[in-house]
Amino acid sequence: MYLLLVIVVWVLFAYRFIDWANWRKHYPTVLFFIAINMTHNMIYFNHTLWAFRGITLEWLNHTIINLAFTFIIVPAGLFIFLQRFPRQRRNQFIYLAVWVVFYTALEWLFSLKGMYVYDNGWNNWYNFILNLVLFVILRMHDKNPVRALLVSIVLGILFVFMFPVPWESLK
Repeated sequence: MYLLLVIVVWVLFAYRFIDWANWRKHYPTVLFFIAINMTHNMIYFNHTLWAFRGITLEWLNHTIINLAFTFIIVPAGLFIFLQRFPRQRRNQFIYLAVWVVFYTALEWLFSLKGMYVYDNGWNNWYNFILNLVLFVILRMHDKNPVRALLVSIVLGILFVFMFPVPWESLK
């Protein structure tokens, strides 16, 4: 089962690369990501732009995979991303680019295997842009939560206008 393998890999990364003595400093930003992700999943529940698909077990659906993604995989990655963010401006751009390309490449590889599918006009180029915006906003939140929240509200509204949700798909 791919999901279990991915979880184990990220737990090992977390064990190896997270400074657990200082996890509380970045915990609000992890919660911020969880809130954004869960809000997106609620709004786009019946009109998905992307979805996870389990290919090994029938019961392994988007909801199960996304819960693992939201509460285990991404938090581990975010703690590593935030704790190891470089101080020098030049290195920050490189560091950010590496993380954006890494996440986008992973999503693209999973899409090739049918484990990550695009719907309603979404594609991997949009994933790249979303990952770039998301990592910038998460870094912003880590430094200035109020600014990040305000920017996120504006970007969230723009996102819904760019990828409208049919009213009848809302519950």
